[in-house]
Amino acid sequence: MKIGIILTPDSRSRAYLQKIHKENKKFDTIIFMNDDRQVDNYSEEQVKQSKNYGFDVSISVKKNLLKNNFIFKEFKFVDINHIELIEFLKKIPPHFFIFSGGGILKSEILNLKHKFIHLHPGLVPKYRGSTCFYYSLINEGNCSVTAFFMDKKLDTGDIILQKTFPKPNHIFIDEIYDSHIRSETLIELLNKKILESKNKIRKQNPSEGETYYIIHPVLKHIAILSCTR
Repeated sequence: MKIGIILTPDSRSRAYLQKIHKENKKFDTIIFMNDDRQVDNYSEEQVKQSKNYGFDVSISVKKNLLKNNFIFKEFKFVDINHIELIEFLKKIPPHFFIFSGGGILKSEILNLKHKFIHLHPGLVPKYRGSTCFYYSLINEGNCSVTAFFMDKKLDTGDIILQKTFPKPNHIFIDEIYDSHIRSETLIELLNKKILESKNKIRKQNPSEGETYYIIHPVLKHIAILSCTR
């Protein structure tokens, strides 16, 4: 089965693309959902931290794609359920697609011949839902990533790979550390060729675990402070 990636203009996609290129990994299909949004200006410290992790957050996805002569299909929207994207996907062979964002996959796209892989910010089933990095920092003192196949429920798909990382020693969790540890998990997934070995993939029990919601600002602040001590 072919492997592809669906990129968006954010820092996560920047890390994915740059680290994949450094590892000389190739995708059969690269899709770039690009609505020409105004991207945040990153501070010198954020750029420095990203470079410490092996990518440069100040380099846009589009610039990286063009500079390194990637062949890609660009869409002028960021919507994983957009009809133009779905029609394009219908016309190409089955892929494992790395999903980097663009909404919650609905039935129409999930029912295609492709399988979509999400790199989730937490160990599932223990941490499902939103802003799980912060809950994990408070509860465990570390951060984790789970790669799983996406299905119709929230973060309940079959588990491909899980990795745990120490907490960062800086405050740029959303902008930099999130992108770093997800991209590191992606590289390991590709290096180990786990997708070619079905016996390493395991099912979740949807009735187990916890689902978290967007963390309260005070709790988020506590989690961030824990990274500076």
